[in-house]
Amino acid sequence: MQVSDRNKNSRSIITLAVICFILQIALTPQVSFGGGVINFALIFSAAIALKYGGKTGVMCGFMAGLIYDLTSTNPLGLMALLLVVSSYVLGQEVRDRISGNFGVSIGLVALQTFVVTFMYQLINSLIGTGGNFFEGLIFKSFPTMLITILAALPVFYMLSHSQRSRASLGSTAYRGSHRAPKRFK
Repeated sequence: MQVSDRNKNSRSIITLAVICFILQIALTPQVSFGGGVINFALIFSAAIALKYGGKTGVMCGFMAGLIYDLTSTNPLGLMALLLVVSSYVLGQEVRDRISGNFGVSIGLVALQTFVVTFMYQLINSLIGTGGNFFEGLIFKSFPTMLITILAALPVFYMLSHSQRSRASLGSTAYRGSHRAPKRFK
């Protein structure tokens, strides 16, 4: 018999949100690589979209993007829009794609990071807040993509292995506690 803990998902999401928020506020302004900074809002939205999908991923993507926009000097709502769309695309299957699929998860996060960062720079250049598109792409967007993907590696590694270890622990506990009686000849 499986027992469903409905608050477990909420606790996991809130914990990851608080960690990513603190890192976005405290670490992002301090750590810069070639003009690029880590986008923890993107990492959070990708993690939730790949883990829970559906409405949960889209809502968390919106909230993460809105917080990102509020903490940056760029237009309000742009990152929120991009993270909503990318979370919707990533979370379409509404299943836990992280557990056991570390390589696939990182590939999807890399693709999401590339698309979101490229579109963010393109739209900022078109509305006049991003400066020259090619300079921004080379000197800000590519370093941002690289450092965000590198920062996502430990997050997704922990998420993929924590789920697998819990699943294997639960299955061995289940098998050990319900043994069939021995038959005698």
